[in-house]
Amino acid sequence: MSGPEPRASVSTRGPVLIVGTGLLGTSLALALRTAGVGVLLSDTSPTSLALARDMGAGSLHDEDSPEPQVVVVATPPDVTADVVVAQLSAHPSAVVTDVASVKERVVAEVRARAGAQARRYVGSHPMAGRERS
Repeated sequence: MSGPEPRASVSTRGPVLIVGTGLLGTSLALALRTAGVGVLLSDTSPTSLALARDMGAGSLHDEDSPEPQVVVVATPPDVTADVVVAQLSAHPSAVVTDVASVKERVVAEVRARAGAQARRYVGSHPMAGRERS
């Protein structure tokens, strides 16, 4: 009988700002918190934001919050590029990524609109199933 598997080391201590506290954003925030990473939460929906906070996914991002090292955009694909560009501008020292399931349009828009700041954008994929799986 073996003991629990060792945890992988985490190099990002945060804070990580999660923009979009739906299923993917909150799930990622909870996993980061479990790994000991500081998480800030942002969403245009006060209800989603309060639910994520109440679940222990992180603290609310405001003007007094520390500057994030990483920003994860977890918004619907139709607004992802807009939010990525805004986050690149708002957090000039952070790496910005997203979990949108589409990339070509997002990458093209970010490159066209963010200028040199686009170097800090790293497109990713959610690699997640549906909420029922």
